Amino acid sequence: MLFRILKNSFLKRPKAVLLIFLSITMGAAVATAFLGISGEISHKMALELRSYGANILLEPSAVEGGFLREEDLPKIKTVFWKYNITGFTPYLFSIAEFSAGGKKERGVVSGTWFAKQLEVPGEDSSIQGIKGIAPWWEVQGRWPEDAAEAIIGAALAKRLNVVAGGDVTTIVRGRSQQFRIVGVVTTGGYEEEQLFAPLVTVQSLLQLPGKVSRVLVSALTVPMDDFGKKDPATMSKDEYEKWYCTAYVTSVAKNVEEVMAGSRAKPIWQIASAEGALLKKLNSVMLLLTVLALGASATAVSTSLMASMAERSPEIALMKAVGADRFQISAIFVGETLLISMAGGVVGYLLGDQLAEVISRTVFSSTIVSPLWLFPTAIISALSVAIAGSVVPLRRALLIEPVRVLKG
Repeated sequence: MLFRILKNSFLKRPKAVLLIFLSITMGAAVATAFLGISGEISHKMALELRSYGANILLEPSAVEGGFLREEDLPKIKTVFWKYNITGFTPYLFSIAEFSAGGKKERGVVSGTWFAKQLEVPGEDSSIQGIKGIAPWWEVQGRWPEDAAEAIIGAALAKRLNVVAGGDVTTIVRGRSQQFRIVGVVTTGGYEEEQLFAPLVTVQSLLQLPGKVSRVLVSALTVPMDDFGKKDPATMSKDEYEKWYCTAYVTSVAKNVEEVMAGSRAKPIWQIASAEGALLKKLNSVMLLLTVLALGASATAVSTSLMASMAERSPEIALMKAVGADRFQISAIFVGETLLISMAGGVVGYLLGDQLAEVISRTVFSSTIVSPLWLFPTAIISALSVAIAGSVVPLRRALLIEPVRVLKG
């Protein structure tokens, strides 16, 4: 009997059913799309934020005068979180005197990698250096390709009155090295007071073969929470395992520190904190948009059902007059809504999956893989919208007085 009533209801009111179906479908589709790309957006945004610069600083743990060993650097790509490390570059620096065209100025000479092919046993080769971890550097000219070539900071270049193509002599502790300037770098920071040359050349100039002053590491991390900020020394064994296996900036730094002999790794909190705060806000925005979409869908469903209930007032009054109780009437209208919501949930999931793919391709130029939990989430979202939207209309339907309605 209930099935026959539901069937007749759908056939007699196709427009109302279609409107409710579309409302639920759109809500489920938007919720599926937003939730589907929320995880991917966090990952993609974390990759984009890596252009802000490195978020881990690796220094010698020894007292003043200590150095790191260049030969240990490939080990950074063998740590537990090796796939989260997007790049790193070493530095060896010293105060130097520069001369060009009769002018002399003091500044900093920094030896580094620009784009070094790094071979790690058992791992794929990768390109490491400044070009990878500092893509925001603006270089007028080109990057050094030879041991005697260098790039110079814009401020230092201005004081020396040197441009790309000129020569600069660098003097450190009585030893000198002439560099051909192939580019002028603008960063808006302290780098503009430095001259950057190949690491091996500066090591030779300073007579420090194989030595490194510091290493900047760029890694994908998750936002810090209260647990991530705890001191590992105060954690229990289970807590430490959880912390170590979560990609906090502190745990990734600990990973790196363990493989670099005589090192001390610490987060660059100015960058790490800003990234974490931005990712948290982004996730909050996605959740808010999902809730608003479902709320709008529930409102549309409620409006449609209110209009439908008004049209069906005589039908409801007649059912009450022949003895139908509140449960039987509720079963009919809730059954109709739930059947429509199930169909809307399935269609909404399919549409939302395609919408997420379009957004990912448009914004990030990449594809995404929808997680398995999205399908039940879409169905639950559709059911939630249907139930929330039918509460007020159903309550009004149950308050209808047969005598008043049937007498007209």
